[in-house]
Amino acid sequence: MGKSSRQSKSKALRRRSPSTPVEVEKKPAQKESVAAIPPEVSRRMVRRILVFSGIPSGLGLSSFFVNYYLLTNHVVALPPYFTLAESLTLFGLGFLGISYGVFSASWDPEPGSLLGIGEFRRNLGNVIQQWRESAARSSESSDSGEV
Repeated sequence: MGKSSRQSKSKALRRRSPSTPVEVEKKPAQKESVAAIPPEVSRRMVRRILVFSGIPSGLGLSSFFVNYYLLTNHVVALPPYFTLAESLTLFGLGFLGISYGVFSASWDPEPGSLLGIGEFRRNLGNVIQQWRESAARSSESSDSGEV
């Protein structure tokens, strides 16, 4: 595509007939969301996810190398399924660690406990309660819409 064809296209785009409507995309006003996660809570969640998910996942990766070393150097005779079961367990714990990291973090501005067991119970209870209320509202709205 030559320079002259680019210039003619740009001039053609600039020239519009007065009858051609120009659509202007309207953006909604930027409002601070009530449900936004505060930055300190978000950082707390990420730290907990890294710990509760990263450690088991790292161990799951290292288990392949450790088991390979143990088998090749005849330190221990491991059954063939052992590495599979071990890595599945550790990666599964890492997967669960993602959820535990989010739910065990204190959702209040002040930090909670070290392991977050109390926060986990409270936050999971809040989420379940919101799900139930949402399901009740949706069933009520679908029931009222029936003829």
